[in-house]
Amino acid sequence: MRWLIRRVLKKGKGSVSYEEDVHYGDVLSIGRAADQAIFLPDLRAALNHARVTLLSNGQYKIESLILAGIRVNGEIIYVTTAGAGAIVEIGNTRLTLLPPPQDFDGSVEVGTLDKTEQIAEMEKRAKPTRLAQTGLSKRRPAWILFMAILLFGLALPMIGHFVPGFGELLKHTPLPSTQSWSPGTLDAAHQFFGADCTKCHQHAFLTVRDNACLACHANTAAHADPAKYNLPQLGNAQCRSCHQDHQGLRGLIRTDQRLCSDCHANLKARTQGVSTFANVSDFGTNHPEFKLDLPDWDANGKFAPHRVTFAADLKENSGLKFNHKKHLNPDGLNTPDGHRVLECVSCHRPDAGGAKMRPVAFATMCHDCHKLGFDTLAPNREAPHGKVSEVIYTLNEYYAKIALEGGYQNAQSPAIVQERRRPGSPPLSQPQQQEALAWARDRARSVTESLFTGKACTTCHKVTAPRDAADTWHIAPVRVSGVWYADAKFTHAKHTTVKCEDCHAARKSEQSSDLLIPGIANCRACHAGAKARDKVATTCIACHGYHQSATLKMGRL
Repeated sequence: MRWLIRRVLKKGKGSVSYEEDVHYGDVLSIGRAADQAIFLPDLRAALNHARVTLLSNGQYKIESLILAGIRVNGEIIYVTTAGAGAIVEIGNTRLTLLPPPQDFDGSVEVGTLDKTEQIAEMEKRAKPTRLAQTGLSKRRPAWILFMAILLFGLALPMIGHFVPGFGELLKHTPLPSTQSWSPGTLDAAHQFFGADCTKCHQHAFLTVRDNACLACHANTAAHADPAKYNLPQLGNAQCRSCHQDHQGLRGLIRTDQRLCSDCHANLKARTQGVSTFANVSDFGTNHPEFKLDLPDWDANGKFAPHRVTFAADLKENSGLKFNHKKHLNPDGLNTPDGHRVLECVSCHRPDAGGAKMRPVAFATMCHDCHKLGFDTLAPNREAPHGKVSEVIYTLNEYYAKIALEGGYQNAQSPAIVQERRRPGSPPLSQPQQQEALAWARDRARSVTESLFTGKACTTCHKVTAPRDAADTWHIAPVRVSGVWYADAKFTHAKHTTVKCEDCHAARKSEQSSDLLIPGIANCRACHAGAKARDKVATTCIACHGYHQSATLKMGRL
C-alpha cells in the first residue's frame, strides 16, 4: 500500500510550500526515532509515539504507543478509528488524515502549530480562572454583599441596641442582634455583668481603657513594682496588652510561654547586666538549676533561710535525728500495737488544699510507736512531749504525789513511800514528809535524766545536759522548712499519679540531714517546655506567678 505524506512548510511573510513523500506499507509509524515513517524532531514525542493503520474500508486505525495517549480531534485516546479529516496532535505537530488521492491508498498532511495557535488551544481547554471568563460581573455582587452586611451586621443590631424592645425581639429570631457583635465568650470572672457591655467598653469604637479595668481592680496587687522592675515593658504596658476578654471562660489570663520568655530570654541584655536572674526561655532546654531556701535561723532564733542553688550534696540542719530507711523497712517494725509496715503517707499527709504537706506532729504521727512512759509501775502514765520545764514539772509533781500518798511498791524506795495509807490514817509527821519529798526529788531527777539521755528524747533530738546546778536540760529546737521553693508553685494534689520515691529518695536515707528535695533533673523526667511532644508541656506560668508586689496596688501606682 502506498501512502502520500505531504509536509506543510511555512515560510516568511505567511507564504507556504509543500513537500511530498511516498511511504509503502500498511502501517504509518510516528515518533522521534530515525526509522519512523513520520519523524518528529520534538523532545515531547517518544521514540515510538503512535501509529496509523490503513483499513480496507477507507478508514484509519489510530493507536497510541505511550501510556499518556494522544490527542485526536481534541480528545485523548489510546485506540480509535477515524475517517478522512481526523486531526492528530503530538507536541507542536498536527497531522491531518486526508482522502487518498489517485494511485494512493492513504494520505496524511503534516504541519506545525504556531505559538498563536498553541496559546489559543490552551486557553480553549483551560478552565476559567477569572470572574470575567464566567460572564459574571464583580461590581453587582459586591454591592449586594456590602448592603447585606451593612443591614444585618450593623443596622439591625444598632437599632436593637437603641430600641430595647426591638432588641429583645431580635434575640428570639434568627436575625442578628447585638450578640452578633460579641467576638466570643466572656471570661468566667466577667460573666456576672456580661449583659452590660459599657462596663468595659465605655466609649463606642474604642478599645477598652485602663481606667475601666481599674474601676474594679484598683485593689488588685500591682503586677510590677516600678522601683524594683524599672522596665518600660512593664511600667508602660496597658491592661489590654496582656488581658483580652471574649477568649473563653479561662481566656483572660495568659498562660503561654511567650508571656515570660519575651523578656526573660535575654533579660541580661534588657537590663544591661543589672538583673541577677539568669536568662530563661524554656523549661526543657533553657532553665537554670533550682534555687531553694535552706532553713537557717539567726542568733535570736528567728527563721532566716538563705538562698542556695540546688546540689546533690546539700545538707539541712533540722535539729532532728531520724532514719527514713529504718522506718520504711519493707519488712515492717515491731511497735507497741504490734507489727506494722510504714509508708510515706503514714507521716506525710497533704493539707486540705493538696498543695503542701501537713507538719509532722508527735501526737498524731509519732506517739503510736514512741511512747513516753517513765515508770514501769505506772505503764499508762507518760511525760508530756513539750518544753523541758513542763517535763520536769510533771515528774516532780507526780513523784511528790506518790511519796505523800504512799503505796509505791518499789523495793529501793523508803518504807514511808512504800507504806499504803488508808483513809483515816494519821497524817505524816513533818520529818516523814521531808523524808518522802526528798525521795520524790531524787526520784524525779533520776527519771528526768533517764528520759533525756535514755531511749526517749535523745532518740530523735540532740540533748545537752545541765552545765551546773543552776542550769537545766537543753533540747535542740526542731526547725523544718515548710516551703523549700518559695518562688515556685507546686501542688502534691496534681502529682498523685507518681510514687513518693519517684521524687524523694527517702528509702535510702539514713540521716535526717539528707536533703530529700528533688532538683530540676527530676522534674524534667516528666516535664518539658511549651512545645514538648513526649512529655508534659509546661509553661512558665505553671510554676511561677507574675511579679506581683506585696504592698502596692494597681490603683495606687
